[in-house]
Amino acid sequence: MLNREFQEIYNNVELMMSEALTNSAHPYRTFSLASVDDKFPNLRTVVLRKFSFEKCFIDCHSDIRSPKVDELQKNDKFSALFYSNKEKIQLRFKGKVEIFHKNSFTKERWKEITPSSKRCYLGPYNPSDRLEKYHPNIPENVKFENPSEEESSMGYDNFVIIRCHFNELDYLKLKYSGHLRCKLVFEKKNINAFWLAP
Repeated sequence: MLNREFQEIYNNVELMMSEALTNSAHPYRTFSLASVDDKFPNLRTVVLRKFSFEKCFIDCHSDIRSPKVDELQKNDKFSALFYSNKEKIQLRFKGKVEIFHKNSFTKERWKEITPSSKRCYLGPYNPSDRLEKYHPNIPENVKFENPSEEESSMGYDNFVIIRCHFNELDYLKLKYSGHLRCKLVFEKKNINAFWLAP
């Protein structure tokens, strides 16, 4: 059981993440997700799709053809960084990912995605492919309009959910009077918390 100070931090993070899921302008709506290839770490900005403190996961979506999916399949360790300039609060999560592709879970999630977002999975090129000239990687017929249900269904084959199962949260709040930093470690249904030097 967390003491009062750690419980307040936990509750505040849970509230902010909940707000981010319903407010596209929230600073935590997008975050940096890090993976590692054979030589270097790679960072990219992704969109927060689901979050659960109770089940310890963060969801984002991607294209199965993206290099990050390949990297995470070879090395399932991840780090995720959230920062709110307004609140001056940084969150760093660590753990392992699980990739969902073409199963009942992705089928249900696909129904929730807007038609305009489904266009992103219809690209004729693999994400990160080198191009001879600029191309938005959206088919011409849906460049300025949403795809039909039949057209968007072809993008489903490329759709994946990246579920980030976290076991650590490094919390940092910047303050003029002295920064506040702690770590929450999630072990099954137990949470261990301790202070860290900022």
